[in-house]
Amino acid sequence: MLVIFDCDGVLVETEAIQAEVLRDCLLPLGISVSVAEVLMLFRGKSIAVCGEQVSALLADSEPYQSWPEAERDAFAHEFWDKVQQETLAAFEANVQPIEGVRDVLQTLKAKGIAFCVASNGRHDKMQMTLTRTGLADLLPKENRFSATEVAQGKPAPDLFLHAASKMGVKPNQCTVVEDSPSGARAARLAGMALLGFCPDEPLLPRANTEQLLLAEGATVFHHMDELLSLL
Repeated sequence: MLVIFDCDGVLVETEAIQAEVLRDCLLPLGISVSVAEVLMLFRGKSIAVCGEQVSALLADSEPYQSWPEAERDAFAHEFWDKVQQETLAAFEANVQPIEGVRDVLQTLKAKGIAFCVASNGRHDKMQMTLTRTGLADLLPKENRFSATEVAQGKPAPDLFLHAASKMGVKPNQCTVVEDSPSGARAARLAGMALLGFCPDEPLLPRANTEQLLLAEGATVFHHMDELLSLL
């Protein structure tokens, strides 16, 4: 058996931080979006898809539309780099572990149950957030997998299948713990059991997220201390 954890929103509290940074970076360009709107657009998406969606948002800015195409492309690339740099800086200052997740990982380790993390995020981001939250010791580098290693990130199944292969476990022996509909779909397409983590969120209606997770076949739970009994 292998338990595959998503990172953002499952192991570490990063999603609201990322959304706030992007919101603040877009505002000077005359693009006003709420944190909830950013979460709905970007949650669980790969870096490549997020970059495309940022470009689409920039296209709504009047100054951006008036520039030559070459300048628009260069600015979009520089802007996305700036967002990622500022996000990492915000993580350094504010990232926290999901409540109860360290106890879950320690229990799995004590029971000899294999686990790893598979994230649409880059390795450098995982390294920083897992280190800052004190989880890196439980998830060594050989147990971390990024969408940068495969052709397509979530919602494609590639990343989960890659993680299972590297860990030496068949897909039907894996259980994925996900909080996003995009990640949940990837798990379903990979033929893996799926547990949907859906905590109370002040920024997004839980009922909406829960419904989307259920639609992908997830068994939904709301607190990390429920996870072990579901495995």
